[in-house]
Amino acid sequence: MTVRIRSARDSDYQWLLELHHTVYRDLITQEFGYWDSDEELGLFKNAWESKQIEILLQNDKPVGMLIVVAHVDHFWLDEIQIDPRYQNQGIGTEVIGRLIIRARAGYLPLRLRVLHANQSAYRLYQRLGFLRIGGVKHHHVMEIR
Repeated sequence: MTVRIRSARDSDYQWLLELHHTVYRDLITQEFGYWDSDEELGLFKNAWESKQIEILLQNDKPVGMLIVVAHVDHFWLDEIQIDPRYQNQGIGTEVIGRLIIRARAGYLPLRLRVLHANQSAYRLYQRLGFLRIGGVKHHHVMEIR
């Protein structure tokens, strides 16, 4: 399987918003005890306005999104969302594997944070070699070198 990646387009906005809600509604409710639609819309708009969103495509169909930020001393996997209909098919593993190769080529660590409630993602990151290097109230912070 090969996942293609392209920059988000204006026409992706609604699909991305729906993906955000689909991926996060249960996790956010589990972690925080509630879902605040206005707050989540604000978080989504901030990500959209960053102009850093990339769309993950399988057979030219959008299956997820990605935001990676390059810092001087590390890469930050700010966001990866896979449509639940395409989860557990190796898409996340493939994309994150590419990011690990890219980070290692630059001799930089790849870091991320994951909600405590998102145990399936946490286990994936561990399987890929990420180590927990800290945490904040609702997130594990992880890194791979």
